Formats: sequence, structure tokens, C-alpha cells
Amino acid sequence: MKKFLIMLFFIATTNLAFANSISSKEQFLERIYELIEDENTQILKEREFALNTIKNNFFDLLNDEELRNKLIYIKEKYKIDNLYSTVEYDKKINVIPPSLALAQAAVESAWGRSRFYKEANNIFGHWTYDRNSGLIPKNRDLGKKHLIKIFPSLRESVQAYMLNLNRNKAYKEFQEQRYIANLNSLKIDGLELSKTMNNYSGIAQKYLNILESVILSNSLEEFDNRFFSISSNDETQKELLLVTTL
Repeated sequence: MKKFLIMLFFIATTNLAFANSISSKEQFLERIYELIEDENTQILKEREFALNTIKNNFFDLLNDEELRNKLIYIKEKYKIDNLYSTVEYDKKINVIPPSLALAQAAVESAWGRSRFYKEANNIFGHWTYDRNSGLIPKNRDLGKKHLIKIFPSLRESVQAYMLNLNRNKAYKEFQEQRYIANLNSLKIDGLELSKTMNNYSGIAQKYLNILESVILSNSLEEFDNRFFSISSNDETQKELLLVTTL
């Protein structure tokens, strides 16, 4: 009888731990998704402004200093070479598929359990060499000087990650494939674009395999569907979530 009760206790606690694990994963995904959605919406506003200004308000741009300065700010933010190149803006200013962002968030922060997530609001493993804004990794190799960047908030960590993917030359393949999908009115697919993240981690192909596994095993593409599903009654939201070339 005693052994039977012990077994029941073991099964109950195991099931509870499993349920808690699932619950914490869901909470993590929902929390980070909300930040991703917000930042994607802001990115689309900048995209719409830049493309619309160059295509439809070019003469206003030449004569309106405030308008021109806003475009220059966006140009510098995304490291765009030609102020008037719609192709560059089109390639570099667009959404990050939530499934990809969530998979990388889960991997880089151990589902929000890592020290860097808890102490530095660092979701995506960003480095810095500024001693005043970083944490020393406990397992840093001898002679290495990199630090884990401290962010004031999780929101700013998400913003830094998404800007990094949009403007950094290391992710040119990501930008190009997203652009091609866009030109052909195809879905901006997080699973497909995860295959372009070779330069994000030192373990290369293994990292891509991990991302694919996380996306598929946790049905993260449902978050892509959620983001890209637009209510037919909400014209404002339609404009904000426009991902085809203007």
C-alpha cells in the first residue's frame, strides 16, 4: 500500500511539473509575442512612411525639411545607403515572422529561465564590449572580453533583435529571401527564413536544426497566422500589416 501511494505521489508530482512546464512555456510565448507584435507594427509604420514618401511625395520631400529629416533618420537607423532607393527600404524595413523570433527567444533565453533573461532583460543573447552595460558570462573562455548586454526592458531587447536582423549585413540572406517572397506575394514564412540564420550562432547548421525543431514542436507558425490574419472590417490594421510592395 505504501509503495502504491508513493507511486501515485510520483505520478501526480510528475504530471504537475509537466503541466507547469507547459504553462510557463505558453506564458513565455504570449509575453514575448505581444512585444514582437508591437514592434512589427512600428516597423510597418516606418516602412509605409519611407516607401510612400519616396514614391508619392517626392517633391514634398525635396521642399519639406521635417519630412526629409524623418526619412534621413530612418535611412540611418536601418543603414540604408541610398536615401531615395525604394528597393533598399523594401528589403530592410519589414516584419520579422513571429515564429522565428519566438524560436530564437526560446533558444537564446532557455524559455526565459536564463540568468541573462532574468538579470539583464536579454532575450536574444546580444553581446557588448561596454563594461558599463554588460554582464560577464560565467563560462566565458579565457582571454575573451565580450559581455552580455543589459537592456532596460524586455521590449528594448526585442527592438534591438529585430533591428539587428533588418539592417545587419550578416543577415543579408534573410533580407533577400523575405524580399523575394514579398515581390511574389508569398507568405513571409518563419520556418523557411529560420534556415538563413547561419550567422546568428557559432554552431551553424546545428542551430538551424534546433530552430526548426522548436518551431515545429511548439506549433509556433500559429503565431505567424495570428499576426498576418487581418480582420476584413479593420482597414487601419490592413494598412499597417501590408507586407506587399507599395
